[in-house]
Amino acid sequence: MAVSVSTVNDVPAAPRERGIENVGRHSDQQEQRIEPVPREDFPHQRYPRWIGHKFEPDGCLLPFPGHTIICHLPQNSSLYHELLSLHDKLRRQDFASCYVLLPPSSWHMTVYEGVSDQIRKRKCWPGESALDATLESCTTLVREKLASFDLGSEPPFRMTIAGCEPLEDGIALKVVPANLDEERRLRGLRDRLSKLLLMRHPGHDTYSFHVSLAYMLRFLGQKDHEAISAYLQNHLDKLPKVFELEAPEFCIFDDLFAFQRELY
Repeated sequence: MAVSVSTVNDVPAAPRERGIENVGRHSDQQEQRIEPVPREDFPHQRYPRWIGHKFEPDGCLLPFPGHTIICHLPQNSSLYHELLSLHDKLRRQDFASCYVLLPPSSWHMTVYEGVSDQIRKRKCWPGESALDATLESCTTLVREKLASFDLGSEPPFRMTIAGCEPLEDGIALKVVPANLDEERRLRGLRDRLSKLLLMRHPGHDTYSFHVSLAYMLRFLGQKDHEAISAYLQNHLDKLPKVFELEAPEFCIFDDLFAFQRELY
């Protein structure tokens, strides 16, 4: 993906209080969620929605191939090093059996969702690719389109940590653009990618940027929910308020533990 220079005014974002969002989601957010195809041999109703698709109930990794456009967290950043400390501490907590941690090398912010082989819906699959096309042919099509795509702006992208996402699917930092110009850049980039690929995911306009750290293996009881929420809230103040991300990467993946860069 090509990069061109643009001027960005540093307009301060409105102050935000960092914290854990409510565990429930609004009904409109529920309707906009992308749902994988259920497995006939798995009791999905007993587990958070990605268990049985991305992970087994015991935390074993499952195949979940696809491609996406992301920004990996720079490993030389202060945020990455603070998250390494949090990752190590989460691994040793009494409630650690509630979740499976993602490896630090996989940490990223999704810029544009891309596709999953297990989610073949018209809005979640490139418009020029048949829904029964192989994932490989779909990836080739997208790679060819992105090869000459102009990002329209120069990295880095400046983001602010606004708290944590609800503890439904997992543990994830909720991140937002650091100012209005950054918001326009990222939302505009998503719009142009959607137009290029003829693919507009549900909830496209209200997509919540985030950095996933873990996936929940079971629904949380009140005690575990309160303990994890309190622990994360205590650690939020130790994280840098603003961090930077470099140019988005087109990546392919076989599962949630590794994202292989194809284009930069």
